[in-house]
Amino acid sequence: MKLGMIIFLLVFFCLYGSINFYFFFRAKNIFQFAGLLQAAILFILVLLIAAPVLVRVLESLRYEQLARAVACIGYVWMAFVFLFFFISLSLDIVRLAHKIFGSGSFQLKTIFFATSVFLSASLVIYGYIDAQRIRVKHLEIETKHALPGEGKLRIVQISDVHVGIIIRENRIDSILERVREAGPDIFVSTGDLLDGELDNIMNDAERFAQMPAKYGKYAVLGNHEYYAGLKRSIEFTEAAGFKILRDEFVEVAGITIFGEDDITGRKRGETKNSETFLEALSKERDTFVLLLKHQPHVDKENNFNMQLSGHTHGGQLYPFGFIVKLYFPKIYGLHELAPNKLLYVSRGTGTWGPPVRVFASPEITVIDLIGKKEN
Repeated sequence: MKLGMIIFLLVFFCLYGSINFYFFFRAKNIFQFAGLLQAAILFILVLLIAAPVLVRVLESLRYEQLARAVACIGYVWMAFVFLFFFISLSLDIVRLAHKIFGSGSFQLKTIFFATSVFLSASLVIYGYIDAQRIRVKHLEIETKHALPGEGKLRIVQISDVHVGIIIRENRIDSILERVREAGPDIFVSTGDLLDGELDNIMNDAERFAQMPAKYGKYAVLGNHEYYAGLKRSIEFTEAAGFKILRDEFVEVAGITIFGEDDITGRKRGETKNSETFLEALSKERDTFVLLLKHQPHVDKENNFNMQLSGHTHGGQLYPFGFIVKLYFPKIYGLHELAPNKLLYVSRGTGTWGPPVRVFASPEITVIDLIGKKEN
């Protein structure tokens, strides 16, 4: 295992474990449990903290149904305890002020604990349901460039689907039904199409392969393709019918599509030589230039008309959007960078970790390019 991944896991489990034990001590303070009950609660809590690792182990051992059950319970709990932490911490400020200037601390402590549990559970239920309701975000982009036929080209974007232990058959069918209804001329995936143990999900590639697109399907790799294993990730994406653009471009349907490999590959030295790619991207072109790039970093030197990105999930769980904004100020939506130069950041189509979205609904993006008719 790479040193960077080891450090990430250590930091994650330290933080996640601390949040879980915050919940434990808040509950213990209210209910005063001890003895065997306390030991049993601690044992369950440790299992819940370890659930992300247990899921991967069970997947690798081919205990898929058990892995799904552990994932569902463990990741839903993750969403609950994160929300509880932020809500409870906010209410603690009020309780602290009341303790200093008022009285009745124990009663208020109990009420605030119950309120935090209720609000967190309610948001998880809402977010679990909302994560399965795929929205369609529609954009009309005008361009001076000529386009095929009547001068209109429809591009449909998915991003961050995370096909894996949770995003499987029915969830994929729901996503693809929205794509099919949109009727793409060009179908693109801007990274993190998959996640998890690839041997268990290869059959799901066929679902994507059946999706027609008049001028083709194109994809770029995200960070999770590298985490899952580059060779098998490419195999899955190609089996899904996508042409992968790894620091290269194609000219199709009157536009130029550049695909930039994820920065994760550059850090690992697993990308192609990007010098020719960057040189090509810096040149002026007489076609509409569409840049596919997983993470919404913008290189101002690159010449493109529109960059499509994902990666941020729109925060996925409120209030994580505020943290994500520290790294990616443009966390979601359409942004004008300069005249005839746009960035669109998708909130993502699936979920990573908890199958829950709170105030960051999943989407597919339908982009209608409106240009001149071809002569």
